Amino acid sequence: MELTIESALSPGGLVGHTSYLLLVVSMLMRRMWLLRILVIASSLVAITYDMVWLKDPVGVFWESLLVSVNVIQLSITWVLNHRVRLSHEEAAMVDAHLRSLDRVDQRRLLNSGLWISGETGTVLTEEGKPVTHLTYLASGGADIFCAGHRVAECVPGAFIGEMTVLSGDCATGTAVLSRPSRYWVIDAQVLRALVSRHDHIGHALKAGFADNLRDKLVRSNAQVSRTHA
Repeated sequence: MELTIESALSPGGLVGHTSYLLLVVSMLMRRMWLLRILVIASSLVAITYDMVWLKDPVGVFWESLLVSVNVIQLSITWVLNHRVRLSHEEAAMVDAHLRSLDRVDQRRLLNSGLWISGETGTVLTEEGKPVTHLTYLASGGADIFCAGHRVAECVPGAFIGEMTVLSGDCATGTAVLSRPSRYWVIDAQVLRALVSRHDHIGHALKAGFADNLRDKLVRSNAQVSRTHA
């Protein structure tokens, strides 16, 4: 097909543009399954273009191969995700903060840490010192101290240390378990290495941290309101 303004804006040209547009949009996706679906859609449109307008069997072959590869990969991902099993504690954690990750990546992150039953008085972070672990509080509670004064309370479902664990900066407060608690913890260096290898896990964690911080601010404002009521 000769490239002219008329051919570029013809029905066939628009079909060809749509194929490339879908491919470009797929590159913007952070979720691999969505990227693959858009690549498949792009290839199907390209197959139509090659068959109807270009009469190009070579293009049809390679686009068909691309569709097949991505369908197979999606099928493998689906099988792996459905084989993953989460405990009640794990399911509550990922549903609250990590829903954007598929099951395989949720399991990869969870397996990089461990679950602990902590006693009252256990120190999780120390003000002015680097955060050595990211903590997710599944049950129990923790008090937050700044300059020796209790300033907040962390309740089940909250992260502790999330503000600085990825940057390596010092903790802004000291977190101490206020009662026997159950929590998940991951070493800061292990977490940073995991995020560097799997940036989509990092994106999901940062989104979870943002939601967690918003919830903390809402609770803090509610406590201030009750105090001054």
